[in-house]
Amino acid sequence: MVSDSTPLIARRYQLLRELGRGGMGVVWEGRDTLLNRQIAVKEVLLPDGLPRAEQENLLLRTAREARTAARLNHPSVVAVYDVVEEDGRPWIIMELVSHPSVEQVVATTGALPIRQAADVGRQVLSALRAAHETGILHRDVKPSNILLGDDGRAVLTDFGIATAEGDSSLTRTGMVTGSPSFLAPERVRAAEAGPPSDLWSLGATLYATLVGRSPFERGDAMATLNALLTEEPDYRRIPPAMHPVLKGLLRKEPHERLTAEEADRLLAEVIASRPAGADMDVPDETTPRRRSSRTLLAGAAAAVLVLAGGTVAYLNLVPPAEGTSAIAQRAATSPLPSARATVTATTLPAAVTPSATPTPSPTRTAPLTRTWTSREGWTIARPYGWRGARKEAYTEWTRRDGAAHLGVESVYVQRGAAQLIDDAETLLRQGAPDLRVAGRRSVMHRGVKAVECEFVYTAGPGTDTPWARPGVRYRELRRAVVAGDTSYILSWTVAEAQWRRSATLMRQVIGSFTVGA
Repeated sequence: MVSDSTPLIARRYQLLRELGRGGMGVVWEGRDTLLNRQIAVKEVLLPDGLPRAEQENLLLRTAREARTAARLNHPSVVAVYDVVEEDGRPWIIMELVSHPSVEQVVATTGALPIRQAADVGRQVLSALRAAHETGILHRDVKPSNILLGDDGRAVLTDFGIATAEGDSSLTRTGMVTGSPSFLAPERVRAAEAGPPSDLWSLGATLYATLVGRSPFERGDAMATLNALLTEEPDYRRIPPAMHPVLKGLLRKEPHERLTAEEADRLLAEVIASRPAGADMDVPDETTPRRRSSRTLLAGAAAAVLVLAGGTVAYLNLVPPAEGTSAIAQRAATSPLPSARATVTATTLPAAVTPSATPTPSPTRTAPLTRTWTSREGWTIARPYGWRGARKEAYTEWTRRDGAAHLGVESVYVQRGAAQLIDDAETLLRQGAPDLRVAGRRSVMHRGVKAVECEFVYTAGPGTDTPWARPGVRYRELRRAVVAGDTSYILSWTVAEAQWRRSATLMRQVIGSFTVGA
């Protein structure tokens, strides 16, 4: 629990709970004690081993980010209130927006209806136009950086790698940052980039809202870069009404792309059109389009640094923790590695050469979670639609396909959080001799110190967990939280192949656990 004794940032901003974690640092839900309002606070973490010069460069860029975003005043842009320095690092104070990201919505409930996708596109386009008119480029438009409210409001977040035209570069000559699946070709080629580059990224994002992934995502950063430079998107699963705007935005050459005004007009036509006897949500192929349940891998896959001479360094990012916020969706994932991320440098193959070639409509989306309160008084935002069961001192939920599981265990024996995790490891190893510890760390859980550990193991035939399938390899997070005379062990388990796509929802659910007064 957070008390008045909780340390304040700049003697004013109180940290309440962690919402997001990524390469750039951690995002917290906080409170402005002077104005008594909820806020989001971005804590910048410097990666271990980063040279001093690079640290200073990162700090300069972070301060620039705040100055850049603070210049924007638009309903579809998250507001920046303040930037302060504490412990030699900048902390960015931002508007707290309680919406899931488009990436989350698509991964959880499937592809957006095309009118809703077009409406989201118009709102983001309006935000980009406002930024471009101010001389600001976003440079990282993607589904995980767009938040979607129940009232239909779309909000563009994370100007963490934004640039203001005319600013001197804070990176080495020829370096480009961004997520590979949504990068414009000219940025991969290290050519001059302008507003058309953001429009390309918007086009790739709109494609992803309808299919579940970027048109160029290939599962590997290098293959993805090769695809966006040399291949054309496959539009067979895209509803025909969206073809003109997507094909116009995803032209390889910037000067051939639609302007913002042209794209806005085409999106407005999609929203307004209702052809007689036709379903605009039916794609132009004989096979019915499936609702995608895949996470937008591109949004959480990698940040890319393209250096002069064709060398590419890509940094694998840890998917962010999720809370109710905003900014948590990806403000924490500016393109620098987390503490355990590794940097891999590769050279583009010689064969890779550039190709020559209004008013929002409120739409409610299915909720991601639903708050559940136990008889003991603790609460958790359990995943919507999962089946629940209760035993003595143990409550659990299982996804309908049986491939994911959430558990909350109450422990009434006086043990520290670290000991509880050790005991959990011992029990797991009894049923899974191949158990591997993938990571262990101390964390803050709503103002209380906790310990969490990730395990990877293959379920054996003698498992005492009926939802686990023998022979399936699982990845599991366990977090131990001690609250007064009772301790709690939170567990989230999914098949290892689904770990990345479930990480966003996992962090949201685990972070929501609250012990009653």
